[in-house]
Amino acid sequence: MLTPAQAILILLAVVLTVAAIVFAMTETAVQDGLPEPVTEPGENAAPSLEEYENYDEFLRAYELIMENYVDSGEVTPESLMRGAIQGMVQGIGDPYSTYFDASALEDLRRRTLDGQYSGIGVSVIDIDGYVTVMVPFSGTPAATTPFEGAGEDDEPGLRSGDRILEVDGVDVVGMSTEHVAELIRGPAGELVEIRVERSQGEMGWEELLFPIERREIEIPTVESRVFESDLGYLSISQFTAQTPEQVASHLAELEEAGIVGLLIDLRSNPGGTLEESIEVADQFLSPGPVVITVDREGESTTIGVDGPGYSLPMIVLVDGFSASASEIIAGALRDRAGVVLVGERTFGKGSVQRVYYLDRTQTTGMKITTQRYLTPSGYSIEEEGGLVPDVEVPWSEGDIMGDPESDPQLRKALELLRESIGD
Repeated sequence: MLTPAQAILILLAVVLTVAAIVFAMTETAVQDGLPEPVTEPGENAAPSLEEYENYDEFLRAYELIMENYVDSGEVTPESLMRGAIQGMVQGIGDPYSTYFDASALEDLRRRTLDGQYSGIGVSVIDIDGYVTVMVPFSGTPAATTPFEGAGEDDEPGLRSGDRILEVDGVDVVGMSTEHVAELIRGPAGELVEIRVERSQGEMGWEELLFPIERREIEIPTVESRVFESDLGYLSISQFTAQTPEQVASHLAELEEAGIVGLLIDLRSNPGGTLEESIEVADQFLSPGPVVITVDREGESTTIGVDGPGYSLPMIVLVDGFSASASEIIAGALRDRAGVVLVGERTFGKGSVQRVYYLDRTQTTGMKITTQRYLTPSGYSIEEEGGLVPDVEVPWSEGDIMGDPESDPQLRKALELLRESIGD
């Protein structure tokens, strides 16, 4: 049994860990990225926990648990400290700030830097306290697995807007998105059961159970094709380290095909790394601003590009699940190049997160919101609740994304792109 003096020493370790959080990681804000750490402390020094009036309560809670909890073998100082850090992050009340243990941090590295991980192929986000499906990536188990009891006419796969209720029987309502995502991910070949509720409009919600086999997922971030023999279509599903190069490659192929206009599809794009989205913007915009970030002190920083600009007419497709970095791109193209946005109001995630390592071995970390961002014209994506498209086209049940015959948003965008060319 630990003495109070030993408990205090352990608590001081927590204080030192908290101090590590304020270390600056890089000069460039990174959305969901992994910057390299530096060893200099940040400008905003954290107040000492010892000066806080509830400090003794914290220590007393630790002592009571260690001395009285019935399953003593399941509780260690380390587990309590990890729980304390998780509690601090949750105490922020920000759905985009989260704690990463070693496993979750490694998964984040693979997803953001390599575009690969072992799971089912789905992007999730917190909406009104529910971890909600943003997009099941095309061709992955999340998009192709039928729910239990599905009939021949039932479309397989999770859908954007599905609320996740349980993962392998564990109630996840109220959990953080990272915690739920960690439960969903796992070794390839293993089965995970996901219970969701799906909106049926005026009829309410329907519960569905999906038994999904995990596999190694390589996130497809860019696809392209040619419509009507000369209209280019470029779909970007997420921004990872590979996306800028993939965009450049697909653009070269489209230009070689002789396109006279370009449609950029950012629907159901949950975002990704800010740096990579700026590199993508550089391929379409002339020198100038892409995004304005505002920090906790109200200081603004303009991030720009030096690209040559893009000479062909462009249209951008967006919807309610276009978020974060995809909203930056859409807003910048509209503000700077007059590009028309078609579809539905975007999600409205106008904040930047940084990932900080909590230990010198870089095995644990946390992601916290550090900045808000504005479009080049000063429009606040978060305060305004997203970008409102210039041409609103609603999405209806039964529409099929990517098929002009059954995708009214795509059909309208192609029509407007043809008009802008003057054919």
